[in-house]
Amino acid sequence: METAVKRNLILFMIGKFTAVLGSSVFGFAIGLYILAETGSSLNFAITLVLSTLPRIILSPLAGTIADRLDRKKIIITTDFACAAWLVITFILFNFVFSAIWVLYLAAAVLGILNTFYSAAVTSAIHNMVGPDYLQKAFSLNQAAASLSTILGPVLGGVLFALVPITTFMLINTITFVVSGIASVLIQYHLYAEQRAEADSTSVLQDIKSGFVYVKNQPFIFNLILISVLLNFWFAIFPVALPYLVLQIRGMEAYQLGIIEGTFSVGMMIMAVVLSARAEIKRKDRAITTGLIVLPILLIMIGLPDLPMFLGVTNAAIFPYLMVMVFALSAFIMLINMPVMVLLQKSTPDVYRGRVTALMEMGATAMVPLGYILFGALLEKFPVWLLMSACGLGIILLIAYHLWKKTIFRHINELENKTVPVKLAENTQV
Repeated sequence: METAVKRNLILFMIGKFTAVLGSSVFGFAIGLYILAETGSSLNFAITLVLSTLPRIILSPLAGTIADRLDRKKIIITTDFACAAWLVITFILFNFVFSAIWVLYLAAAVLGILNTFYSAAVTSAIHNMVGPDYLQKAFSLNQAAASLSTILGPVLGGVLFALVPITTFMLINTITFVVSGIASVLIQYHLYAEQRAEADSTSVLQDIKSGFVYVKNQPFIFNLILISVLLNFWFAIFPVALPYLVLQIRGMEAYQLGIIEGTFSVGMMIMAVVLSARAEIKRKDRAITTGLIVLPILLIMIGLPDLPMFLGVTNAAIFPYLMVMVFALSAFIMLINMPVMVLLQKSTPDVYRGRVTALMEMGATAMVPLGYILFGALLEKFPVWLLMSACGLGIILLIAYHLWKKTIFRHINELENKTVPVKLAENTQV
């Protein structure tokens, strides 16, 4: 591994881990604080919506900005802007308004800043490590995020009983500063393509050209369509699992926490495995395998709700669900990793920000609707029936694309076309 690439990966891991860990601890603390102060799960749900909506609404703009401006400057600016905003929130909440709406405002602004950060950093990874280390970079990125997600609730729960909510703001401020310093030291232009001089097109024209580019790329266009529907059907999982574990099976809350934690553990372990091995050569096989196994696991998770299994003790159901959720997250990684590598390799640098942003928007666009719909249906239909229906929906979706040979034919075509990008002669830091 080249020294510069290795240095970039280490700095990237440090920045990613600290920022996500701080945000995870802060987000968990906000949830506990709002529930303790109001006793309303709806008020907590509002913070989730305020954090998610900017990613859905602003992704096209964020991707366009990432393609128009220097991505390194965007990453550094958003990191330090998040830190500055948390300082402002600390002052407001501590000395001016100790009200819940301040926390809502904090979540909304951080969601906006993170949308622009995410578009810039995802589209910059190719130029940071080059085509040969994309799988390693994305795998380590996911491993850091998963580990932070596991540790966040643990640290948040311990500290919540010891320190006030404002302390969490300061902790997250420090983590964003560390991430910003790491970003300053990273060579984000190590493998950058030579860009043509910027023309006089407007931001709106660039957004439109991004949509046109995606529409004219069969692989990307079909991938976004699949992602929209796949994530809609998969929205049943985070809604139905707590209902199944707590309401149907009558397990303890800590057992639900462990089961949900195995999801992050599965992603982290698979990410570590993929980072240690060579890049997957037959990406079509990996993606196809993951897409076939995913709905089967989804259906199997709902089986403990069947009348024939209600007599089985929770001592047996508990490890069963842990294994199923672990496998589910591992196969999700098996799908996501080859897809991200292909997208990075096959997309020109001038469109990379818009393509990754539109992919992210497609992946999250239908999720809120799925949460609401399946949450309402769970009050009328059994978990096993809804999980089976969603699993069947995914199976039909994949069967259609296997029959038409759309996405999978394009994957093979792209694997044969993508070639490594040479190291830029005049490297910018």
